[in-house]
Amino acid sequence: MAKNTSNPKTRTGELTETTENYLKRILWLTSSKGYARISEIAELMGRSLSSTTEAVQRMASMGLVNYAKYGKITLTDQGKKIAEEINTTYLVLSDLLVLLGVPSDIAIEDACSMEHQISAITLDRLKKFIEQAKSNPKLQEALKEFIDGLK
Repeated sequence: MAKNTSNPKTRTGELTETTENYLKRILWLTSSKGYARISEIAELMGRSLSSTTEAVQRMASMGLVNYAKYGKITLTDQGKKIAEEINTTYLVLSDLLVLLGVPSDIAIEDACSMEHQISAITLDRLKKFIEQAKSNPKLQEALKEFIDGLK
C-alpha cells in the first residue's frame, strides 16, 4: 500500500501526540543504557507514575514496547522505527529553527509541537534545505543577513 505523504499522521498509524512523545523519550533513554524505567519516563514527560504506567501498558498492548511490571522497558522493532522517525523529525525542525535564529530553548519546545504535524514531503524539503544551508556559503550569508535584519 502506498504511503499518503499529504497526511502527516500516516507515518505513525494515527498515534496520539502523547504516545509519540512517550516513544521519543523512551528512545532517548534506551539509546544510552539499553532500557528505560517508568520513573525515568515519567520524569522526562512531566507525568505521574500512574499515568506513565498506563501509557506504557497501552503501548505494550499495541506492540510498541516490551514491558513487564517493575521491569525494564525497551522498544520493539516497530516502536523503535516510529520513535526514530519522530526523533529525526524533531531534530530537523529544531535545527531549522536554530538556523533561522530562534533561541535554542524555544526551538526545542516548538519543534516538539511541530514534529507531530509535518508531512513527509515537507520534512524531506527541510532536510535538503538544512544540508544546503550548512554547506553553501552564499546561503549562510543570506541567512545571516536575514537574522541580522530581525534585530
